[in-house]
Amino acid sequence: MIAHILSTGDEVLLGDIVDTNSAFLCNALKELGIEVKKITAVGDDVDTIANSISDISLLADICLVTGGLGPTQDDLTALACAKAANDRLELNKDALESMKSYFLKREFQLTKDNEKQAMLPSSSTMMINHNGTAPGFYITLNQCLFFFLPGVPSEMKLMVEKQVKKVLANKFHLDDDILIERITVFGLPESKVGMLLKGFKEKFPEMRLGFRADFPVIEVKIISYSSFQDKKKSVFGIAKAKLWVIAQLENKVVSQTGLTIAQEVGRLLTLQKKTLAIAESCTGGLISNMVTDVAGSSEYFLFSGITYSNDAKINILNVQHTTILEFGAVHEQTALEMAQGARLKSGADVAISTTGIAGPGGGTKEKPVGMVCIGLAGDGVSVAKTYRFSFDDRIKNKQMFAMAALELLRRHLFFLAKTV
Repeated sequence: MIAHILSTGDEVLLGDIVDTNSAFLCNALKELGIEVKKITAVGDDVDTIANSISDISLLADICLVTGGLGPTQDDLTALACAKAANDRLELNKDALESMKSYFLKREFQLTKDNEKQAMLPSSSTMMINHNGTAPGFYITLNQCLFFFLPGVPSEMKLMVEKQVKKVLANKFHLDDDILIERITVFGLPESKVGMLLKGFKEKFPEMRLGFRADFPVIEVKIISYSSFQDKKKSVFGIAKAKLWVIAQLENKVVSQTGLTIAQEVGRLLTLQKKTLAIAESCTGGLISNMVTDVAGSSEYFLFSGITYSNDAKINILNVQHTTILEFGAVHEQTALEMAQGARLKSGADVAISTTGIAGPGGGTKEKPVGMVCIGLAGDGVSVAKTYRFSFDDRIKNKQMFAMAALELLRRHLFFLAKTV
């Protein structure tokens, strides 16, 4: 089975945006056992898009198209599809009703410009956009089944998960019982993860491994297709493979179920009915943002203090003035007092802190760029640790600092869970 992806939009060709949609779609198809053979990007030109659609229709069995379904004059994908299919655009009543429902729910006014989005090729089938205004649609041209999806990632992803995958499974008789186990890894580069899992194929020939790097974490996926064996054997087999993978990864597994580190920390805090406070200096609120990106974090997250200056550390967190004078802002003692101060001020069960040098300037021989001190304070724990990372990039250093702080907290919570 041959699959192509067609990404539309001048902003892609101009480099104004990174085409993360294509990466997501490749991964989504791979999980269905479908390999993408080609990715094409074209600008906002009707003839160019139509010609690309016509060419692909003779070469591929499946094509996922993103972008160009909006209300503005450069949104031309539906028109291009109609041209390639020798079809006409017509007002799709179901599409219009889905848009009206979306606008009504949000108390927005549906305009004539928006109605343009409900003009679809007459022979197409509409797909509801639950996250936005632009309906999607699918249509068969020659030998190829085309799916036309919004360019907005959140809209496109939900449409793929809820609708596209079902259509593909029915059309091509794909097995609905594909099993996927996800494991989140932090502290190892992708090359090292691959090396550690090198013997997987020989040990589990009926399964596949997948890797997704999202700095600074790696997601390892174990994929089992029930076409190779019955469901019960597949479940047992993938569980056995998962245990083997975890054992190989040198204690660097953050989540055995594919959660982000913030989600895993939230799960452990909820499980233990504990609350959290965070004091940040060099990470500038990044840890707090990661924590509050998790739904339900209000149940355990009490306080965030971005105490960037020394005065803020002293006045807000009660870091001792003598500590700053003797050790400086970037020191384990400072980090420890920051965590203790955040916990005391908020009344949280546990607190973490960061103070470091993200760069690119500000480093010294004793305290180089990439050095961070992380504090952890709670019942029975009062500790600070120093980490050194070798990135010259300020953003990467901040991301590593934030992850290291959450990992220190996760390990503490994991230890408490095991001792209960």
